[in-house]
This record gives sequence, C-alpha cells and structure tokens, in this order.
Amino acid sequence: MTAPLEIREGNAMQTEMSYQRMRGNGWPWLAYLIFVPFPWLWAKPDATTVLVAVVAIAVFLPLYLVSIRAQARALIPIALGMLGLGIATAPLPLGWTTFCIYAGVTVARLRNRRHAGMGIAAIAAATAATGLAWQQPILWFAPGVLFVVMSGVGTLSSLAFFERTQALLASQEEVRRLAGTAERERITRDLHDVVGRTLTLIALKADLAGRLVERDAAAARAELEAIATAARSGLAEVRAALSGQLGGSLATEAAASLAALETAGIEPIVTGDPAAVPADAGAILAMTLREAVTNVIRHAGARRCSIDFEAGPGNARLVVEDDGVGLSFREGNGLRGMRQRLAAAGGRLELLTLQPGTRLEASVPA
Repeated sequence: MTAPLEIREGNAMQTEMSYQRMRGNGWPWLAYLIFVPFPWLWAKPDATTVLVAVVAIAVFLPLYLVSIRAQARALIPIALGMLGLGIATAPLPLGWTTFCIYAGVTVARLRNRRHAGMGIAAIAAATAATGLAWQQPILWFAPGVLFVVMSGVGTLSSLAFFERTQALLASQEEVRRLAGTAERERITRDLHDVVGRTLTLIALKADLAGRLVERDAAAARAELEAIATAARSGLAEVRAALSGQLGGSLATEAAASLAALETAGIEPIVTGDPAAVPADAGAILAMTLREAVTNVIRHAGARRCSIDFEAGPGNARLVVEDDGVGLSFREGNGLRGMRQRLAAAGGRLELLTLQPGTRLEASVPA
C-alpha cells in the first residue's frame, strides 16, 4: 500500500520541480514589489513609513527566494509570513496587499488542489478583513483582494495545465517505448522464421549434394544451384524482414513448404486451397506455416506431414499434422512468435500431442 503513494509523491515532486524550472528563477516576478510604495505617488511618506517599507521588503525577499524551491507543506508557513507582512503594514500608506498577493500565489502551489483553493480563499478573506478592520476605503484594498484570487487561481490553473501536459508527454514517451519494443519483437520473430527455414533448407540440400556428388554429378550440381538460390532468397527475405515488408501469399508459402518437406524426405499431404484464404489472414497463416513446417523438418523425425487449409465464413484455419515423435521440442522463439502473431491478429494457436506425432492448429479471423 505504501509503494504507489511513494510513486505518486515522487511524480508530484518531479512535476513541481519541472514547473519551477519552467517558471525560471523567480526574479522577474519581484517587479511587482513596485506597488508597495505606489501610494507615495500622491502622499509623501514619513520616515517611519519608509523605514517600515524597507524592513518589510527586506523580510519578504528571503521568504520569496525560499518559496521558489520550497515544496508542499513548507509553502504554508511561507505564505503565512507573507500574509503577516501585509497585515502588519496595512495601517501605513503602503501597497500592503502586494504581500498578500504573493501569499496567494505561494499557497496556490500546494499539491493538494482543494487545500490550495481553500488557502487562496482564506488569504483573500484575511486581506478583505484587514482592510475593513482598518476602515480603509473599499477601492483601497478591494483590487488587492481581487488580485489575490486571480493570481492564485491563475497559478493553480497553470500548474494543473502543466501537470496534464507532463502526463501527456509521459504517455507519448510510453507509446514510443512500446512501439520500439513491438518493432524489435517483430524483427526478432521474422528473422527467426526466415533464418531458420533458409538454413534448414540449405543444410538439407548440402547433405543431399554431398551424397550425390560421386554417383550423380549433374544432380549434385543442381542441388548446389538450389543452395545458392535458397541463400539469395533468404538474403532478400532478411532485408524484407528488417524493412517490415516480409510476408508472401499463403499459396506461395505452401509451395515452398511442400518443396522443403520433399527435400527433407517427408511425404507432404495437402488438403484445401490456400488461395481461397483471404490475403490478410493468409499472410498471418503463411508465417505460421513456415515455422510449423520448419519445426517438423528439424525436430519431429516424421515420415509424413499433412497440411490442411480451411477458409470458412469469418475465419481461416491452418492445420499441420505429422507422425513424428510428438512435441519433442522445447517451446522457444518460434512457437512464441507464432502465438504473438496470431494473438495480434485476433487468432489463436493450439498444439496437441498425437500417438504418434503433433497437431498444430492455427486460426485467424478472415
């Protein structure tokens, strides 16, 4: 129960510090102190008034400078000190409400917005009560009360807007981070499937060429040419995977899978028409078929592999079934990649151990 509170406190403190950095060092706002001696324009002050004004400003400046970096509850005594300066200098011909306005702005920075609003209202009420208590003309202190409210609410709104902006920027950064993670995962999946299939095919054909080289040179040469073709095709697919353009039709992948199975000495049995599967669903199932057949060749030790395509209303299905050892492999990047692709498309993947063999069923909305 404590950790979330600590996180929120930490975030609030970071937001407050960022807000302070945005506002700068606070020195420009001291220009409003010019309103403290403003009444002297039409009434010459005596020495006592001047001395009190100098002392009040001398006391105010440290309070103000400390308030710039102050956090949370430390703002309350600072605001009370500023308000006290205003009340203490109210009997003199000074712009005493100036200190009250600074107090309103200071208390508006409280993290708790309700407490900040109550603080602004309390300071405005205290300013009005002081003016009334000294029987000053309404026009003498009412503008100060008005500015306490306006400046306080303005600061409150500015901080709230800043927090929303920070939250939006944080959300955008999270979206960018997730997009980067998703892109890395996609590249990992695509490279795994491309490299796995290509290297498996090259290894099979290289073994076949090695067996044929002494008894059938022409056939061995044909296999070597097929190896070169597979390598060039694999290189093109790696480039396509890195650029996010990998993905052929299901019919093309079905033909490549049949050739790979035959090269591996596994009898392929195909039912259904891959061309009948809609293109979007077919692109997902094509990558699933590629990885499924690669697993059959590399791990199943099968003699026969059946591939079934179904394109029903609103759904497309691929079933790959072999008569090998049955789920002899450990679930790694390949199966994980299949699940992620299908899940992203709203589909699902099911694996079932047969006696003997393995049945893989993938389906996606179509």
